[in-house]
Amino acid sequence: MAWVGFKKTYAPGAFDNAAVLALFDLLKSTLVTAGFSVKLDTPTFLEVIQAGATTQTDDTPHWAFEVMGDATGAGIQTHIVHGVDFNDPDAIHRQYFVCGGEIDAPETLVWFAANGMTGGWWLYSIDRPDGYPDNNGNRFKFCQAGATSRRYLADTHQGLCARYGMWDPYGDWEPAYARNVWGDIDTTPWTGTWSPLGEGWSNNGLRHPASPLPKLAVPQFPNRDGGITACVLGELNEILALTDGYALEEVVAPGWIALITDQWSQPFAVPAPDSFTLL
Repeated sequence: MAWVGFKKTYAPGAFDNAAVLALFDLLKSTLVTAGFSVKLDTPTFLEVIQAGATTQTDDTPHWAFEVMGDATGAGIQTHIVHGVDFNDPDAIHRQYFVCGGEIDAPETLVWFAANGMTGGWWLYSIDRPDGYPDNNGNRFKFCQAGATSRRYLADTHQGLCARYGMWDPYGDWEPAYARNVWGDIDTTPWTGTWSPLGEGWSNNGLRHPASPLPKLAVPQFPNRDGGITACVLGELNEILALTDGYALEEVVAPGWIALITDQWSQPFAVPAPDSFTLL
């Protein structure tokens, strides 16, 4: 199955608590349409695993999405899950806050795309405050991606590190679990990222005005730091690091689009549907 997704525009003042509650329902329906296998579905919680998965392995992306609150105060958070299911007492899960309702929010745009066959997804937003001077008036708002790390033949072992984790454009990738330097399981591992452009925590793709370097999209890799022990973490399957010079939603390569961040963070590209459902 190909990537599917939507792009929703909120008028000024409209990205409020009620909008966040409705956004959660959009995320749920898109994940189901994308082909993920559903493990738990309630009005406020959706747990999904890679399409067709019957067992949990280090290579089986497993996520949960949750909405909290009501029309007076609402927020969305995501979870990495590793185990039979979220409620299994032996399961590992980590949670991440995504966004909350705002008072008097500027015009806001939200993109979401997912692919149940690969197990990946990404969620991204900008807003447009009056007079914002950068990126043609587009201000980076929030982003998370459920990203997987490519397996190399040098390391096909299970039990060393989950090969799926939560990614953000500030240079972080956090797998569901890893083993530390003593060989013990760490349920809150962290690692940075790197690419041929440099470390993922900084905008190393900036070119000086006369630079002969063309616009480039390059693979990004987990660093395997933060105490993660010997394993080979290949490039992220859902992320490319970019130089400067790309416009928002510019086609970087067939099936990939550019997304902008703030001036200090690395712009990046993600897999995209053939067309987004416009809402």
